[in-house]
Amino acid sequence: MSAPPQPPQIETAGQLLLKQLSKLITIEETLVRAVLPKLKQEAQDEQLEQAFADHLEQTKQHVQNVRAAFGELGASPKGGEDKVLDAAKKEREHQVQRLAPALRDGFNASTAMGTEHHEIAEYEAAIRLAEALGHDGVSSLLRENLEEEVQALELLAGHATRLAEQGAKEPAVR
Repeated sequence: MSAPPQPPQIETAGQLLLKQLSKLITIEETLVRAVLPKLKQEAQDEQLEQAFADHLEQTKQHVQNVRAAFGELGASPKGGEDKVLDAAKKEREHQVQRLAPALRDGFNASTAMGTEHHEIAEYEAAIRLAEALGHDGVSSLLRENLEEEVQALELLAGHATRLAEQGAKEPAVR
């Protein structure tokens, strides 16, 4: 037997926007605190290590921009859950240990691309809602982050391709 339907917890577009911002602050803070420093530390390829270091610095600004977006709405920054990021982190941890060291950088670059795709989708949704609600200041802050996420995705794609090609040339480990 199924549980009786619950009343909606989010009843307005404004509440939904705050929920989206909560997810974005969680994503960005998690990337700054745990994900990007770990990827930077694990990178064997100097160019990839620098890409992770640069994106870590950008992401610190992304946190500030999302915090400012909350401020534009007169709300305090509050994190929320992001099951997609949680699942991606677990999957990466599970898989990376199974890979030969020569394959790990390419794998990490590709995995980071998945996170960028997720961030881009979340930013696009929040921007659309902010614009529909007439919150141009919020939209502007989020667009700054979105543009850098798109650039990071393109950069990571280049590294992933280069590292995949290198990995494909490595002899198989037996």
